[in-house]
Amino acid sequence: VYEAPNSRFIADFIGSVNTFEGTVAKAGSSMEIAAKAGFTIASSNGSDAAAGSTVWFAIRPEKMKISASKPKDAATNAVEGEVWDIAYLGDMTTYNVKLADGMVAKVATVNASRSAAEPLTWGDRAWLSFAPDAGIVLTR
Repeated sequence: VYEAPNSRFIADFIGSVNTFEGTVAKAGSSMEIAAKAGFTIASSNGSDAAAGSTVWFAIRPEKMKISASKPKDAATNAVEGEVWDIAYLGDMTTYNVKLADGMVAKVATVNASRSAAEPLTWGDRAWLSFAPDAGIVLTR
């Protein structure tokens, strides 16, 4: 249920999740989605949704990466925003990043070392990215 919910309701009910709405640009088991947030999502966890239909890409905060620098391959699965809020929780840090469309995405990182390689603070520009298999495409 946590890793493969069958609806937005279940995804949101079980833990924290980022849900990007978009339009299917390429259908099939590997999909491309034009997200309303202004970037292209490439997902290897596609659905039976047809090209042109509205879908939602659900991804858990711990499945996303945050960086001060633009990822090498930012053509898909990467979006820039502004660090809106930071919560240091000892073993992990959560970042709330406001995207250009107003959506606030949440990213969770493990605090495995004493200091961050690329420290981020409130108001900084940051890049969010994820692997093609990190989330799931939902049709409802």
